[in-house]
Amino acid sequence: MNKPILNYDRTNDILYLVIRDGEEHHFVETAEGIVVEFDESNQPIGIEIFDASHVLFRAMERSDLALAYD
Repeated sequence: MNKPILNYDRTNDILYLVIRDGEEHHFVETAEGIVVEFDESNQPIGIEIFDASHVLFRAMERSDLALAYD
C-alpha cells in the first residue's frame, strides 16, 4: 500500500488510519484514546482515534492558538 487510508465510523466516532497492510500483533495507547497498532515486525500498521471529533477539535484549537502567537 502506498497511500494511507482514512476510515471514519460516525456512529462510534472512531477515526482509523491504515498505514500499511498487515495483521495486528500488538498495540500501544500513546495518549488517551489514541492507539497505534503494530505488526509482528513492530512496524506501525494503523492508528485508531477514539472520540475523534473531540480529539481533533482540541488539537485544532491548540494549533490555531499557536499560530496566533507566532
